[in-house]
Amino acid sequence: MKSLRKIGSNVIMVTCLFLMTNQVFGQSETVLIKNAKWNLIGDWQSSETSELRGVVLLLHKASGNRRAYERMASLLSQRGYASLRVDLRGHGESTNVRAFDPDTSRFEDPENPEVTANFELIKKGYLDVIAAIKWLKKHKKVEKVPFVIVGASYTGEEMVKAADTIGFADIYIALAPGNFSANSIAKIDPMKKPWLFVRAEKEMSFIDNIFTSIEKGSNAEIWVISGEGHATDLFMLNDDLEQKLIDWIDTKYSEK
Repeated sequence: MKSLRKIGSNVIMVTCLFLMTNQVFGQSETVLIKNAKWNLIGDWQSSETSELRGVVLLLHKASGNRRAYERMASLLSQRGYASLRVDLRGHGESTNVRAFDPDTSRFEDPENPEVTANFELIKKGYLDVIAAIKWLKKHKKVEKVPFVIVGASYTGEEMVKAADTIGFADIYIALAPGNFSANSIAKIDPMKKPWLFVRAEKEMSFIDNIFTSIEKGSNAEIWVISGEGHATDLFMLNDDLEQKLIDWIDTKYSEK
């Protein structure tokens, strides 16, 4: 496996600027994305620079929410990237139908409707990823700049499932995708997009197996972070990780 490498990049520190139209750069606004019966709540963070370098969709882990990306969204904005961080169904503030219960059995049980309904919140997360991308395409014109998706834990798999319907983004980052399937691994190289997988050195055993399969089955880049922490929890234990991820996006942006 490849170890974490440091990517040099100048951090662009830009205060909020104004266009002649008085548009405010770097502002954050809460948005509502309707997806069938679900009200998905998100935060759109605009770029602090007049030149938009790209748009990043930030997806949380199971039993997580969009707040995990507040600092990364701010750093992205300073570096010229806009972003959307959104609570998928059953998570954060997107619980108008029902809420995900992390204490429910981790094993599927077709005889138990509560367990089945809880699993459905995870299995159908890709539908919300599709809805978020459609919202971005409609309101923020992502087709004009590189489009990046960052997934964490279960949303690493969901963003690939979404691509089957709505097409692939330009750059992908997956933080410890614990349910990343063999089917998704097989799509990495054919899609011809930059992929980065990130995990902690100390993780659950099934993460070891998945990353071994990713390494053997694709040319994706892999970072192994010393210590422990799952998916977006890595941000709390590694203060510079978000900055390094943006540095990596910058290198892929320059290659496009």
